[in-house]
Amino acid sequence: MISPTTTTKEIERIPCIDFSVLKNNGNDNIDGKEIISKEIKKACKEYGFFYILNHNIEQSLIDRVIELSKKFFSLPLDAKMKMKINIGESESNLGYFSLGQHGSDYKEGTFLNLVTNTSQLYPTKEEEELYDIVGFKDTCETFMKCLKQFSIELMGLIALSLNLPEDYFNELYLKNPHFNLGLLRYMSFDDNDDDKTKFGNAPHCDWSLFTLVYQDDVGGLQALSKSTRNWINVKPINGSFVFNIGDMLEIITKGYYISMYHQVIYNTSGKDRYSFPFFFNPQPDKPIIQINNLETTAATTTTTKIENFVKDPNLLNFKGTYNDYHLFQMKKLFNKQY
Repeated sequence: MISPTTTTKEIERIPCIDFSVLKNNGNDNIDGKEIISKEIKKACKEYGFFYILNHNIEQSLIDRVIELSKKFFSLPLDAKMKMKINIGESESNLGYFSLGQHGSDYKEGTFLNLVTNTSQLYPTKEEEELYDIVGFKDTCETFMKCLKQFSIELMGLIALSLNLPEDYFNELYLKNPHFNLGLLRYMSFDDNDDDKTKFGNAPHCDWSLFTLVYQDDVGGLQALSKSTRNWINVKPINGSFVFNIGDMLEIITKGYYISMYHQVIYNTSGKDRYSFPFFFNPQPDKPIIQINNLETTAATTTTTKIENFVKDPNLLNFKGTYNDYHLFQMKKLFNKQY
């Protein structure tokens, strides 16, 4: 068991990968893709995390998402609760949740996608006018569409990093991929009692193929080092996304790439923290097919428990679709049958 201490080794940092090399010659930039895919392989093997710099998501769009999210979270609770779809009560796990409704985490947020009945997930046009958040739905949906396309391109680079054809994953999982966007607010609390049992987001691994996170300048995200087992501060880098491997990619690669633990510390900074995770998943009804002939080691998931989070030691033996895995994890998380 790893201690939940937030002590970190500042000498250790997760890698930065500069994607500007891909912008030179577009989709035909074979040399650029080879460079990036090699860096992705190294970062995934050593950390399971990396920063993405100079991506193709417009900063003006990101800034607008942040602006509207802050306005949304400043609304009265009863207004936000209109967008609640019973977190943990349905298999979709979408909609608004208030402090105390998402486990023991000290945060509030809303989870969105492009599939679920949007009349439940978003304010109406009239409410956008009333609440001074005009464009909230359109902006969030545009952001998700851009992240979806970028994620599909990332899957091509991941395929290359595994010495596979760039389009290897397309037919298997990417015709109709599943994804969710989180808008999260980690409130700042004025108690400073150094309680190690409090978290903005308790230690966990993601269920996704991978997660892309845009974070503001407050900080608080930490990743567990594979080599030292210390927590690494994933400090904000302006304009960057943070990439982390999820369980699905670990299963598909049979442990060649491993989903690693991460957490968000309890916020006492004096400033609310805003974070925007995008969880990218395979097409829900497609069976998960593992890749053979990758050089995996016998002990791929050497750390199986941190505090109250237990990583399934039989993770690599999973058989089924992403939807099966999602429902399995939902049952564990909320102790319900869906």
